Amino acid sequence: MKKMTLLLSLVFSILLAGCATTANYEKILNSWLGNTEELLIQKWGVPDTVYESGNRKYLVYYRQNTVYFPGTPPTYQSWYDSLTQTVTTTQTGGYSGRSFNYYCKTTYTVENGRIIHWQWQGNACTAYE
Repeated sequence: MKKMTLLLSLVFSILLAGCATTANYEKILNSWLGNTEELLIQKWGVPDTVYESGNRKYLVYYRQNTVYFPGTPPTYQSWYDSLTQTVTTTQTGGYSGRSFNYYCKTTYTVENGRIIHWQWQGNACTAYE
């Protein structure tokens, strides 16, 4: 059962990611270095959270997606024992559904109105080329 779940999550991750990579995501983030906070907000929207410390501002963007894989029902096999005149049924296979949470938190550091740094964390910080 664990192997099946691992296999399904691996296959899904490959399908989900396709050609999307963290390296491509970092290229996008690098392209924002030196740009204005105003332009970032125009393109990315209002940040989920804003922190200020001294003359620096931290703009945090968070995205999340939960994917549910429904389980499969078991199969049943019955047989009749003519000697004891009983029917025996056995259950095989089947597994419960699973949810997988994908998220990406991106933080831009702004100083004097310009983006000077970025960082990301999560398992879905990827982009297509």
